[in-house]
Amino acid sequence: MPEIEELRTDWEAGKLSQVARDLIEFVRNHRQDIIDYRDNQLRKLRGASISDDLALRMYVLQIRSISPQGEIKDQLREIEQEIWYRGEQADGRVDRQEVAREWCLRHAPGWRDHRVMAIVFVLDKIKEELLAILHDAPRRAS
Repeated sequence: MPEIEELRTDWEAGKLSQVARDLIEFVRNHRQDIIDYRDNQLRKLRGASISDDLALRMYVLQIRSISPQGEIKDQLREIEQEIWYRGEQADGRVDRQEVAREWCLRHAPGWRDHRVMAIVFVLDKIKEELLAILHDAPRRAS
């Protein structure tokens, strides 16, 4: 199954809801950084227009992580699944450290690329909500 179809299936099954929540929180927490990024890009482009949608996408693609803690947990879960799988094949005799190291060498870059693609996919699905957050006036402490 092509990756985009897999993402569509995961979205419809609700498997990307945590990515959506993380993305909403990310935009709330980095609202001013995203606006500054957009303004800097406008200066670089000498006044050529750049939409908020495009600025948001470019910022996310530059950062590549919207929830480092959550993404580490997800990677650890993947490594634990690999340890379990190998343990089943070898009657429980596996070197956990070696399996983790091998997983990182073999799968971490692809896992990261897939995660970024999932973030951009979800961004597209909830774009209007994210742009509303971006356009929201900053809240002042009373």
